[in-house]
Amino acid sequence: MHHLAQHRHFRRNQRGRDFVVSDLHGQIDRLEQHLRKQHFKTGEDRLFALGDLIDRGDHSAELIQLLEERWFFSVMGNHELMLLDALSNPRWRPIHEHNGGAWFYRQPAPEKTYQARLLHQHLALAVTVETARGPVGIVHATAPSDWRTIQEVPLEDDQWNELVWDRHDYQQALRSPEMIPPVRHVTRVVHGHVSCEQPISASNRIWIDTLYRGGDITLMPLPALAGLSGHSRSSAG
Repeated sequence: MHHLAQHRHFRRNQRGRDFVVSDLHGQIDRLEQHLRKQHFKTGEDRLFALGDLIDRGDHSAELIQLLEERWFFSVMGNHELMLLDALSNPRWRPIHEHNGGAWFYRQPAPEKTYQARLLHQHLALAVTVETARGPVGIVHATAPSDWRTIQEVPLEDDQWNELVWDRHDYQQALRSPEMIPPVRHVTRVVHGHVSCEQPISASNRIWIDTLYRGGDITLMPLPALAGLSGHSRSSAG
């Protein structure tokens, strides 16, 4: 879809630490505060974002530009997908604008071209990060029952859309977390997308989009996240 990478694999970080961060929506100031709190070292540590870097907040362009940094990586969120859809099909533009994307269309053409290029070059549908406690999968909204599907099987556009837009699994995790089966061949899968007051864990999956309902972003060390167990409402962050 949009010539983006479907999957990227990252080996275990032998030099520093790895973190995952929830949907940022233009809030680069909150991100910087959390990185300072963690004493984040850009030459050693890595940060993996869950997508939705853009829209609603005041610093969407700056967050896209972070994709050029060697320590910052992101999967595609539904807001990045709306932007790319609008560039290829004008009927998506009012939908994107209605969902906080008007900032993009107010920019000069060279800025829009530059930002679209960064999204195409650096975003992936999903990533796998190796940790001391096993592999962690990162994908915006939901995951297939077997993580190898994302890693090995070319997906159709409707499957991409499901993995970026789905809310059903999160709602099921709230109602009956014991009904959420584990995703096979991965230790933990982390999602954003659906706003929650605090991280919600079910089986080997966790949703951490806490910016609006919880009042702040969630930034977690990946090894600690991989070690979570059971069904919980986590206070990590």
